[in-house]
Amino acid sequence: MLLTKTKRRVLFWISVLLFLLIAPPAILYSLGYGLGRGFEIQKTGGVFIRASQIADVYVEKKHKKTSLISNGALIKNLVPGSYAVRVTKENFWDWQKTLGVMSEHVTSRSALLVPLNIDGKALGTSTPFVEPGRRPAFTGVKKFWALPKSGDFLILGEDGNFYKNKDLPAGKAGKFDFEDWPKASSTLRQIFKTQKNIVFGQTEEKILFWDEHNVYAFWIGDLNKMPEWWFEKLQIDSGLVFLHVYFSPNKIRGVAEYPGWPDYLLVEMQNGIFALEMDSTGGQNIFPIYKGKEPHIVAVTKNVLTILDDKNYTEIELP
Repeated sequence: MLLTKTKRRVLFWISVLLFLLIAPPAILYSLGYGLGRGFEIQKTGGVFIRASQIADVYVEKKHKKTSLISNGALIKNLVPGSYAVRVTKENFWDWQKTLGVMSEHVTSRSALLVPLNIDGKALGTSTPFVEPGRRPAFTGVKKFWALPKSGDFLILGEDGNFYKNKDLPAGKAGKFDFEDWPKASSTLRQIFKTQKNIVFGQTEEKILFWDEHNVYAFWIGDLNKMPEWWFEKLQIDSGLVFLHVYFSPNKIRGVAEYPGWPDYLLVEMQNGIFALEMDSTGGQNIFPIYKGKEPHIVAVTKNVLTILDDKNYTEIELP
């Protein structure tokens, strides 16, 4: 049936009206603008998640799967605000956090996914073979710390001076100069002298310190390489940049950095060993790696965790 001239004219103006209504939001969206929660037009941002597994990433109702190449997913065109983020994979614990999004900025986080059940390999009661030569054969050593990146050792001698892979006593070797680290050398020197529980991160850009109920991280590397989430909660004392990572009502027995994932730790407490996310902003993820009686971390090499629990050694391949 042919349309009359009047009907064609009406349809034309309806089409023009629909175009005028739809085109501006579409153009604004393509330029990176969105309608905020107060109905104001705002420049949008995004959320990028790098996951340890191929997984599903949800930012509120938006969904994207991580790529096969980078294991990452970018959710774009988010108006500024707070978003509930969830990373899921079947037979793994969900990773969840609330993240803030700013205009023209991508908020990025690393999501470590841990299986619901992790099998360990029993090694028996004899001491397992773990990295020969990892204890320094020096005389006059009061305390020492392994430097994972270089394979060296930082040594506190009985004379109160610090050395690096050198024979003691002083006079036979050069002293270690804390000025090699950017800031707060006197504060760091005091920490190493007075505190018992200290380990270096794998890249030697941070040190981890813990007492019976708290875990702290001290950044000693280039500040330009500090993860962005540190800036949200960092504190400065005597020129030293540090972060209160975690409080536990239960006694913390030991701490180590999670291999390959510097934003995560392995923590001994209660009857288990847990993977702990260092970033507590918007919720702090913690997942069980091993449950037993009172397990102790013997060694962490690459992706293998060796545990001593109830006089038995167990080896676990970390996800």
